[in-house]
Amino acid sequence: MNQDRFRNLLLKGQQLKLLLAGIALLLMVLIGFANVVCRNLWQPLKGSFEIIGYLGAVTVALSLGSAQLEKKHIIVDIITRHYTPGWGRLTSAIGHLCSALFFILAAWQTWAWADNIRLTGETSETLHLIFYPFIYLTAFGFAFLALVLLSDLSRSLKNQKAHPPSRHES
Repeated sequence: MNQDRFRNLLLKGQQLKLLLAGIALLLMVLIGFANVVCRNLWQPLKGSFEIIGYLGAVTVALSLGSAQLEKKHIIVDIITRHYTPGWGRLTSAIGHLCSALFFILAAWQTWAWADNIRLTGETSETLHLIFYPFIYLTAFGFAFLALVLLSDLSRSLKNQKAHPPSRHES
């Protein structure tokens, strides 16, 4: 599969992930609002903090790859903006490789943890919810980020722009 097709596949996958993250975020807001209303009128919703925590983890994990793919994060280039183009590509490639390896390990271990939770039948403390699906979604978010970082690594090695130029470049 050529790099442009792979990148386009990542962009399409990103749309589904962002839809799921948006739904999770909306649910967090609705549950938080309902909890405040219920607390003022009667009593707080049991387990709302628990559910909001799970949804928050999913929202962040599913958004990480998208932030990397669209370069919506900060780049601190105080030192690297003075590098030669070749040295900049090399350090960028090393950074992408190390980051990709980290998130591959994070996805693998998070998936293994979800498997363990599923096999033991563990449930959440307050509501006794089956919560391993939230952990699987988090692992999926980490794996997607690793794929984006590997794509960026490939672009760095092929001398393509893996990141937008800094404001100091011409």
